[in-house]
Amino acid sequence: MTEPKLPCVAELPSRSIFVLSFAGALVFLYLRTFLLPATPFVGIGDQILFFSRAARIVHGQILYRDFFELVTPGTELLYAVAFRVFGIHAWVMQAWSIVVGLSLCCVITQIASRILRGLLILLPALLFLVFDFSNALDLTHHWYSTLAALAAVNVLMDGVNLRRIFAASLLSSISILFTQTQGGLTFVALIIYLLWMKRSESQESNILTQLTTLVLPFTLILSCVLGYYIHKAGFRTILFDLVLFPLRFVSSGEVNSPRTYLHQFPLVHTPVDVVHLIPFLFIYALVPYIYLLGLHRLWRERNLMTPALRQHLVLLHLVGLALFLAVANGPRYFRLSTVAPPAILICTWLISQQSPAHRYVRNVLCLLAAVFALLLPVRRQSQWHATLDLPIGRTAFSDILVFREFQWVAQRTHPSEFFFNHSALCLYLSLSNPTASEFINYDDFTRPDQVVAITDALQHHQPHFIVLFPKNINVLDVHDNAEPFRRYVHDNYHLAQIFALKGSSRYEEELWELGPPNSNNLMR
Repeated sequence: MTEPKLPCVAELPSRSIFVLSFAGALVFLYLRTFLLPATPFVGIGDQILFFSRAARIVHGQILYRDFFELVTPGTELLYAVAFRVFGIHAWVMQAWSIVVGLSLCCVITQIASRILRGLLILLPALLFLVFDFSNALDLTHHWYSTLAALAAVNVLMDGVNLRRIFAASLLSSISILFTQTQGGLTFVALIIYLLWMKRSESQESNILTQLTTLVLPFTLILSCVLGYYIHKAGFRTILFDLVLFPLRFVSSGEVNSPRTYLHQFPLVHTPVDVVHLIPFLFIYALVPYIYLLGLHRLWRERNLMTPALRQHLVLLHLVGLALFLAVANGPRYFRLSTVAPPAILICTWLISQQSPAHRYVRNVLCLLAAVFALLLPVRRQSQWHATLDLPIGRTAFSDILVFREFQWVAQRTHPSEFFFNHSALCLYLSLSNPTASEFINYDDFTRPDQVVAITDALQHHQPHFIVLFPKNINVLDVHDNAEPFRRYVHDNYHLAQIFALKGSSRYEEELWELGPPNSNNLMR
């Protein structure tokens, strides 16, 4: 058997090149997350929910018992440890973006070194940074599950023996402690890989021993961690939060259902907007379609590859498909980005051939990635920005509308004051959420019993301000359970301010103040 010739020399890049690439990634991530010299940008997206719940853990509350969560506890526990060690500061949250980005780059490069050669080994991490991670800087549980899954792949690529299977079991259990679906399907992919490897003559032990080594540590870790929360919150609570609720209600709305696919493309009005479109096209083109092309080439060239390369690629395909299946029920752009690293690796392997067409694609991707690597940090640092001294530290803003909202609320609240329905304001202004929920939705995601519990908590500990999102009259959702909450707010609060904000589309946030109105001056 002969391995297809790759376009670069066989040797690994020198250590100095690896060091320079790591330093470049560090600078890139720092300039994307911190305003020079050392002011963190405000965090955005769902990551704020996890940091908010971590702050509640630091303040003595128990996950699942004192507040609701629908995924396994790894993300909140990790952030709670960071807050205990460093304090609840704005810079801690953005520092995690750098740590996770560099960790993913390292493990991606390690895997690339087993399926690629020469300087091409560095390309997957570069593509990941500029077209994937940089456009999805929202550190939710998905990123950590993907990181642990890739680490398990990297371990097993060194060989299938009991020690490495044990390590892969530990890593897959870590993955499931962040996201039950991604970690669970990764574990299934590892089982399939071991069964596929059973026919290899290089096996050091029988398949039953291998599967036992894979299953026992995985089961023990899950039993210990989830057993603690079952003891604290009760079995029925854990079963509902982690199993029944995700199965029944997560896909009830538009955002978390298959209908969301391809709905996140940015609007194109100017030539500059076309540039913003490139990362979206890159991710949507790769996930999951690149796996079909990769499996086809694997089958076609199965007799031309070395056994080691074929095993590495089969493992990477299995885990990549498992990660995709974990988010296939709600394939938003962000979720596809979090499971894209295996697809990026396979894409680079596919274009590593020496034909003129593959060489042209490689050159175009390298050129685009280099341009993005230079322009993205410069744009981040040079765009409009303002800073606020908030209770958890000085914070930079690049959106003037968000800045005005934070400034307005900061001037009218004080730390530890009750506040509800806006986790970012709660976290950055050190406000207290008196309910067991971080927010309330106008669809079946927020259950009727949760609405009752929220309203009851608000009656006992009345916040001075509550955020409301105007109901979309064009969307008739028969599963909207939030009407009692809205009625309570309208009966006890008055509209104090309206903020027009920009996201994927323009929307408004209403600030309602406790008591009767004393002014009709509203700023839009």
